[in-house]
Amino acid sequence: MAQKRIPTWAAVLIAGVIIVGMLAVAAVGGAAFFIYRHVNTSFTGQESATEQFSAARARFAGQRPLIELAHGDEPVVHRELAKGTPGHRLDSIRVLAYDLRAGKLVRVSIPFWLLRLVPSNHFSFLNDNGIEIDSDRVRLTIEDLERHGPGLVLDTRDRHGAQVLIWTE
Repeated sequence: MAQKRIPTWAAVLIAGVIIVGMLAVAAVGGAAFFIYRHVNTSFTGQESATEQFSAARARFAGQRPLIELAHGDEPVVHRELAKGTPGHRLDSIRVLAYDLRAGKLVRVSIPFWLLRLVPSNHFSFLNDNGIEIDSDRVRLTIEDLERHGPGLVLDTRDRHGAQVLIWTE
């Protein structure tokens, strides 16, 4: 009885499809795990959110934020607060945001190594995720954050009562 052999090109094609499929599953799983570890969302009352914001703000008592946003005005980036040349090794950027209308408190921790991988030198915060902050007007670079060093980046509230606190560590 003669055995049928699969042509070499077909075996290579099948192996390639299997490898690409496994890589896709690993990428999706890795992204889901990253989001699970670095984004925490909970529904909470205003009193609890206020306590958490107060505790976070206590770390920065007397410190002026790098970015000031006033309702309707252009944002002001205080680059004069920079402590020197870029070189401060920052570990992460943290965001604490509370949407009063939804009662949703969001904590985000983004490793700084990930921000360094972003192809564009500019990045923005909170692209209309239920909080009214026109982040396209705030043109901030990674070098600006590194010059500023660890500390308060943004502490603001929108006209609907949503609060945002951003800092670097």
